[in-house]
Amino acid sequence: MELLSLSLREFRCFAAAELEFAPTINLIIGKNASGKTSLLEAIFLLGRGRSFRTPHLGALTRTEASGFQLIGKITSQSVPVIIGLARTTGLLEARIGGQRTESLAQLAQTFPVQLIDSQAHQLIRGGPRQRRQFLDWGVFHVEPAFFPIWRRFQRALQQRNALLRTSRPQREVDSWNGELAATGQLLDGLRRNYLANFSATAANWAERALGGLKTSLEYQAGWPVGRDLSEALQESTTRDRKAGLTQVGPHRADMAIKVEGRMAQERVSRGQEKVLAGALLLAQTSIYRMLTGHSCTLLLDDLAAELDVGHLIRFMEMVAETHAQVHITAVEAPIMVAQQAAQVFHVKQDEITAMV
Repeated sequence: MELLSLSLREFRCFAAAELEFAPTINLIIGKNASGKTSLLEAIFLLGRGRSFRTPHLGALTRTEASGFQLIGKITSQSVPVIIGLARTTGLLEARIGGQRTESLAQLAQTFPVQLIDSQAHQLIRGGPRQRRQFLDWGVFHVEPAFFPIWRRFQRALQQRNALLRTSRPQREVDSWNGELAATGQLLDGLRRNYLANFSATAANWAERALGGLKTSLEYQAGWPVGRDLSEALQESTTRDRKAGLTQVGPHRADMAIKVEGRMAQERVSRGQEKVLAGALLLAQTSIYRMLTGHSCTLLLDDLAAELDVGHLIRFMEMVAETHAQVHITAVEAPIMVAQQAAQVFHVKQDEITAMV
């Protein structure tokens, strides 16, 4: 899927803009704080229904405006589809093909977007949550059963946690164990199947980015190895009561990223963390195309400031292999990026001008 055009109204610093994009590389240049990242944020919002910069949607509306509107035209299986997002009454309303969406997950299904920015290294340095989200993005896009099972699990988890925080009888807490165990083990299986298809590709991309350092990915379920989840829930009852939270299950899963047999954060430098995280995200973009037959849209925020010239050249070569539509920001575009760009935009004083 590719973003053909984007219309913005009262979004961040932009009063209005009408943009048409190339299906390959789109370069967005401008000084710091000119609005380059805000343009990527608008594209990300179309595909995720949330911002990567703030959890507060009110912050996305231009100062003194009452709300914002985004309208994007994408290609979906060679057919143009319109996605619209508007926030005018404090709530975000999304429409796809003129029809109001029942869930923001429909945005992700319709317009898959992947982001690589200055925080991408948190995939390596951050906690299990970042790696679960990374893994689940991939599973969501290739396993249609994932999202309904995930919702069932989350509902059961919320109910059990609510009971754990009260003095309700243990039998009421235990009444949710069956649903948690059933949906949790299904999620676990889907994640494992995805990682089995993904890990070899991911390791290959990571090793290329790191100059040959051996890389591996290992899934950790979130409960003791060799135990059935229902047994683990029963055994954790006392600890769960004290904590007021369910402490075993797929919501505690992790993906260990190892380099040369050691945890990546212990083996690589901060600069290498950025390179490794970027390579894993590109690998996921590639495997998405391999498993679905479709491409996704890549958002690359100021990579020239994050990577030295050698790593940037290698990284852009890998970007080309994903066959994804790319939107990349830069203060001053490196020559190898500028030469590849099919469309160039200049952001200045809250205005966006097409240069090519």
